[in-house]
Parts: sequence; C-alpha cells; structure tokens
Amino acid sequence: MTGRRDKRHAARPFLIVLLAAVIALMTAFAGCGGDSAPAVQTSYGKVEGQADSRGTMAFKGIPYAKPPVKDLRFKPPQPPQPWSGTYQAIMFGPVAPQTEEDVASTGGQKQSEDCLYLNVWTRGTTGKRRPVMVWIHGGGFTNGSGSEDWYNGATFAERGDVVVVTVNYRLGALGFLYLDRRGGAAYAGSGNLGMLDQVAALEWVRDNIASFGGDPGNVTVFGESAGGMSVCTLMGMPAAKGLFRRAIAESGAVSMVRGADYASRITDRFMARAGVSDVSGLLSLSTDKIIEAQGDLLSNEAASGTPLGPTIDGSVLTEPPLHAIANGSAAGVDFMSGTNMDEVRFWLMQVPQLAIAPLQSAMAFMPELQQAVGGNAQAIAASYGSRRPGATDGDVTMAITTDVMFRVPAIRVAEAQSALNARTYMYLFTWPSPVHDGILRSCHALELPFVWNVLHSSRSVELLGADPPQKLADAMQDSWLAFARTGDPNSENDAGAPKWTAYDGSGRSTMILNVDPAMQNDPNGQDRALWDGIPFDSVSPSP
Repeated sequence: MTGRRDKRHAARPFLIVLLAAVIALMTAFAGCGGDSAPAVQTSYGKVEGQADSRGTMAFKGIPYAKPPVKDLRFKPPQPPQPWSGTYQAIMFGPVAPQTEEDVASTGGQKQSEDCLYLNVWTRGTTGKRRPVMVWIHGGGFTNGSGSEDWYNGATFAERGDVVVVTVNYRLGALGFLYLDRRGGAAYAGSGNLGMLDQVAALEWVRDNIASFGGDPGNVTVFGESAGGMSVCTLMGMPAAKGLFRRAIAESGAVSMVRGADYASRITDRFMARAGVSDVSGLLSLSTDKIIEAQGDLLSNEAASGTPLGPTIDGSVLTEPPLHAIANGSAAGVDFMSGTNMDEVRFWLMQVPQLAIAPLQSAMAFMPELQQAVGGNAQAIAASYGSRRPGATDGDVTMAITTDVMFRVPAIRVAEAQSALNARTYMYLFTWPSPVHDGILRSCHALELPFVWNVLHSSRSVELLGADPPQKLADAMQDSWLAFARTGDPNSENDAGAPKWTAYDGSGRSTMILNVDPAMQNDPNGQDRALWDGIPFDSVSPSP
C-alpha cells in the first residue's frame, strides 16, 4: 500500500507539469497575451480580441472582404460574408502570397490567397472618439504584410490614444496583373486590385471604426515605400475620395505607376512564363505556380521599370496620380511626406557593386534613372560630385538615384498638394546607422523603427545597432501622432523642438529629423534644381 501511495504522489508533479504545458500551448495557439477584450459589433458580426497587460486591446485578423479565391481571383474585392456568433479576432490573418524568401522576411507567416484581413489596436471601445491611423505596408507591391513585427499598433495606441489599423492587400500578380485587355469588362480594374483592396479596407474603417473607439471623420492613411506610393496613389484615386482626412507618405511617391501599354506587355510575359494563354488558364493555376512565374518574371524584368504595381487603366486610375493631385483630387487632405538622406544605400546589402558604380553603369539597369538623366549623365554626375568632395563614383550614383527614385518625386507631390493650399509638411531623415561599418548611412526603411518606436526588437537592432537614440524615436512618433490628431506635426510633448513650418514651392521648409532636429529651407537645393523641367509624372518608361 505504501509503495502504491508513493507512486501516486510521485505522479502528481508530472501531471501538474503536463497540465500546465497543455494550458500554455492552448494559450500560445490562441495568440493569448492578456485578457479578452469586449466584444465589438461590426457590420458583419461581433468580434472579440484581447487586451495586453497595459490595457491596449488588439483585434487581429478581421476579414474586410470575401476571400478573393476561385471565381473572385483577379476580381475586385467584395464585402465579407456576415457571420453569426462571435468572431475570435486573436490571430493575424494569412499574408498575401509571396516568395518563400519574402515570407521569411515577414516572420514566416502563413500565406494564402485568402489574405484580406486587417488588425485594430485601441485603448477603448466606448466613450470618446479617437483619431484613426491606417497603415499601408511596403514591399515593392510584391511582399510584406500588415502584421510584421515592426507594425505593432500598440506603440501608437498607448503613446497617443489613437486607434491603429494595419492592412493586408493583394500583392504581385494576384494584386496587379493587368487583364483588362485579356479578360474584358469582367476583369476591369485587375491591374489595381491591391489598390482596390486598400479602398475596401478604408471603407470598412469608415463603417466600423466608431465601434472600436475611433473617429471615422479623422482618419490618417500612412505608409512607407510601396505603402507611401499607395498613399499618394489613393490621393489621386476617385474611389478613395473622402475616405481619409490626412495622409503621410514615407519614402514613396507616385513615380512608379505603370502605363496600360507597358502593363499589358508585362501580362503577356507573365503568362508566357506561367505557360498559359488566356484568363481561363490563369484561373487554373495553383497559387504556387503563380508565385513561381512571378519570381521568374521579377528576376528577368528587373531592368524594365516596375513590372507589377498600380496601373493607369482608365477606370480605377483615370490619369497619373500626380496629375490628379495637381487637379485637386485630394483637395483638403492634410499631407506630410519625406524621404531618407541615403535611400538607395539600403541596396548595398544586395548589390555591393553600387559602392563603386558610375552613373552610366547604373542607368543601364534602372529605366527611371535613364529616363530622368537622359543624355546629361556626365554633367549631372559632375554637378553632384562638385558638392561632395572625396565622394566615390558610387557615392555620387547613389545620391543621384536616391533623388530620382525617392526625394524629387516626393517633392513633386508636396508641391502639387501645397499649391492647392492644403496643409503640407516635409521632412528629411538624416540619422546614420552605425551597422556594417556605417555604409548604410540614412538608408531606405531606417526611419520605420523610429516612427513605430520599436528600437530594440531583434530586427531593429540588426539595422540600427544596439544604442539608437530613443529621443529621436519619441520625437518622431509624437510628430506623427500630432499630425494624425490635428493635421499639424508640432507636438506639445517637445516644447524645445524647432517649429515645424508648412511646406510650399517657394520656401520649401523641411524638417531635418535627427537627434537635434532643425528646420531648413530647400535642403540640397542645388541638387533639386537640376531636375527642374524633368517630369516625374508617375508613368514608368515603356521599353
């Protein structure tokens, strides 16, 4: 008897450990990080999220459109199917299909054509109505997601008591393959499905965000890189009119939108690589086959502009977005935009030859650069070099390419919007990263962990080093929050900062974002002036 009793008693710790492990696994599977958030009624049914230890509620993976699969592949988004009961919004939805390498960069998240989900963070679902910030992720229109670890909406919600929404949208061929000439009226808008997805998400915000404590009349759409390009495209897109009050474009304007003829040729090349000859053939392909053909297309068409992205198709985009903005399509929208000093140096990690490439060499691989430079490469390189003593050929090339691909297009949008008397602000981010012996300087995407105030995530440390300036992150996030709240980026939290004055085409006031910020009129103005008269009208060249 004694022996049996001892065995039973000895088994109890094991059972307790096993039970604890099961509970832990169930908790992890549920995405549990805190208590249940109150159930919220949306237009399509109730959703229940979770609250973290600080009381911020997260509602993850809410469907804002029907799954764009089967007969809905290559077609505009449709409203989601209503549900009964309570939808458990505790796990992120799948990301849009992309290559394995791209999914790895987003944390290895599950991918699926059923990807039209959004996420909401809020400090309260009742009482006052809070400003709303809707994030459009970047990734060259072929990769990325709204659930990447940098884009944790709790950081904005906790610091500024705003409601944050992050969005997945269709990417690559599934989001931007132009089939209007192949499939007729049934596939009108197919070259802009990713943009139409963003509009559908903004419509969902308009109709539902009040239930999450947000103000549908005070929505700021913001994004970086392709997300910044999306923001500016939305400003010139008739279907998006009235869906947001303010816009922030980081390192992205509208210089890479495609013309319909070019987009049609890309469709022909894609279909040839996929081994099909009509839309029916495309519909029969597996997701994996589409991504395989897409990867082949991108690797072989890198020198032909932007193979997959928004298209001036005559229906969704009736004219180049820059022209539409200049004609008042976003009249009354407060606008903030900016770039990083050394955008193109980001690609040194993939193309180290950039460090020594003369301008003429880079032109052979970059049609936007070739179109802008034309036959003036030698004179332009000499001009930039004269203001950069000791610069290598690669330094000069990267400075020119940064201006052509990012800074000058951003300036053109700001010029167009400010000319309509809309409140417009510009920044230039100049803090240099110390990693990789400092070669990246103020490269593309470097501002993101500062804006989102996530300086010490493992991904951020790889880009920023171990000791980035928290002061700069706090100041930048406060400016983004102030702009979302009032349309003015001057923050009450930093009374000692220089006043951020509005941008216009005469003074060109620009905030230099660094540890010690400063206002400057027309930074690198002699470089900028070289491009006067060169069109940056959003249409990629058509080879």
